[in-house]
Order: sequence, then C-alpha cells, then structure tokens
Amino acid sequence: MIYMITIYYPNNKSIELAKLYSKHTRKVPYVKKWRIFNTFAGNDGMKQYHLIYTEKEKAEDAFMEIIKYFMPFNEIEGFRIQSEALIGVSATYNLIGMKRE
Repeated sequence: MIYMITIYYPNNKSIELAKLYSKHTRKVPYVKKWRIFNTFAGNDGMKQYHLIYTEKEKAEDAFMEIIKYFMPFNEIEGFRIQSEALIGVSATYNLIGMKRE
C-alpha cells in the first residue's frame, strides 16, 4: 500500500516544523520506504508530499502509526494534513474489468 500524506503550513512556521521533524524518527513500524517532497503552495505557504510505502499485509497498522507520528505537528498554528491511499494504474484497470498490457 502507498499512502500520500499532504501537509500544508505557513512560511513563517518552517523553522518550527523543521525542529519538530528533527526530534522525531521516521522509523515507523510496517513502513518500507518514506519519501518527502516540498513545494510552495501560494497563499497556503508551503506544501509537503509524503509518499509512504507500507507492507501490504500491515497497511492498516502502518497507517495508524503514521497518524501517530504526525499528531504532535497539529500543535503548529496553521498546520494542516490530508491523507490518501493510492492505487496503482494496473489495479485501476482491474477495477473496471480490463487488463493492462
């Protein structure tokens, strides 16, 4: 399973957010790979994308651990989080009864 966590935060909270990240290890149970990307979000300040690859059999447990990881960040004023479970293109084809070649 792949989860995409999108984080929004004000520009003036960048240092506060970075300090909090430095206090937390990203060693989360059932997570195989964790990639982070930053970009500007216009009036929303900054935006981060977290692509988190989990063990398929433990996807639900991994998601709960990921949410626990982000809980302390909610104390940062203006911090917002959105989570999505991603599905591969081949799986999408299967949903509509087609086979991707």
